Amino acid sequence: MTEEATKEEKLNKKKLHVRYEWLDQFRGLIIIFLIISVITWPLSGNFPGSIPPVGPPLLNHGFKYYNGNPALITIIDIGQQIFMFVLGFVAYLAFTSRREKKGVRAAWKHGIIRVAILYCLAFLVNGLFGGLLSGDGIPWDEVLWYGTLANIAIGSFAAYLLTYLMPKSADKRLCVSLGILIIHAVLYTLPVFEHKGFGGGTIPFPFNSLNHAAIAIAATCFSQWYKMDSNDPKVGFKKRILPVSTIFIIIFYCFDWIQPAEHHDATTSLACLAIATSGFLIAVFYGFEKLEFKVPVLSEMGRNMLLLFIFTFVFDLAIGLFGAELRVANPFIVMILVGVLPIAIEAGIAMLLAKWDIKIKI
Repeated sequence: MTEEATKEEKLNKKKLHVRYEWLDQFRGLIIIFLIISVITWPLSGNFPGSIPPVGPPLLNHGFKYYNGNPALITIIDIGQQIFMFVLGFVAYLAFTSRREKKGVRAAWKHGIIRVAILYCLAFLVNGLFGGLLSGDGIPWDEVLWYGTLANIAIGSFAAYLLTYLMPKSADKRLCVSLGILIIHAVLYTLPVFEHKGFGGGTIPFPFNSLNHAAIAIAATCFSQWYKMDSNDPKVGFKKRILPVSTIFIIIFYCFDWIQPAEHHDATTSLACLAIATSGFLIAVFYGFEKLEFKVPVLSEMGRNMLLLFIFTFVFDLAIGLFGAELRVANPFIVMILVGVLPIAIEAGIAMLLAKWDIKIKI
C-alpha cells in the first residue's frame, strides 16, 4: 500500500469517528457525577434510623436516606438516566455515520458488539461479582433487565433499532419515546406489578429498562436535531432542542404531582426530568464551546466514559473497607481520600489515555 493510500485510509477512519469537544465536555461532567454516586454509596446514612451520612446527602441517591413511598430524590438520582441519554445521543451519531460510510451491516455489527459487551459486563459486575463480593448482587433471573449495565444495554439497543427503523424523522421517534413513557406510567399504576422502590405486586416487570429505552430513543432525536442544519447547529437548538427540553421540564413538574419521581423504576416523571436536564446541558456545553471556554480534564474523561465508569466499582469496594467510626471521626481525611482521590485517579487515567491517543470503546 502506498504512503498516499495509507494517509487516505487514516483520514477516512478519522472522519468516521467525528468527535465534538462540547459533547466530550458534557460526557466528562456526567462521568464525574457517576463516580461521586458510586464512592458516596457506602458513606450514606439513614435519617429515620438516626445514622448520619458521611458523604454529602445531595451527592447520593435520595432513597439511601429515606426509602419511603415516594423516596427522596437528589441530583444523583438522574445521573444514570442522563448517562443513558448521552449514550443514546452518541449511538445515533455512530450508527448513522457507519451506515452512510460502510453500510447497514457494519452499523449493526458495531451496535450488536457494543450491546453484547455491556451484557457481559452486567453478568460479571451485577451478577457474579456483585453476589460473591458484596452479597447483594442482582438475582440471575433479573440480570438481563435490571441493574445499571443491563439498562444501558437495553437502552443502547433501543437507540440503534429506532435509528434504523426511522432514520429520517426525529419527530416520529420522539412520539415513540413519549408512547413508551405513557405506557410505563399506566402500567406503573397497576397493583399487580412489583415496584423495586417500595414493593407492591408480585409480578416482576422491567420498569427501569422500559424508560431507559425511552430516554435513549429521545436522545437520538436530540442528536439528529443538532445536525438539522449542517452549517449552523444553532438552528437545531432554537427549533427543537431547547423548546422540547422546556416541554419535558413542564411535563416533569406536572407529572411529579401525580406519580412522583422514583429512582429504582425510573418513573415517567424522573425520565422526563432526565431528558429535560440533558437537553439543557448539551446547550450549555455547546454554548461554552462558542465562548471558547473549556473545563480542564472533562474532555479527556468524556473520551473514555464507559471505561472510567466501570473502573469506579473498584473504589466502591475499597471505600467499603473504611470503618464507619473512622469515617465520622475524620471528615477532612475522608473528604481527601474518598471524595477527591478517586476522581483525581480517574482523571489521571483519562489524561494518560488521551496522551497516548487511546480510546477504548465498550
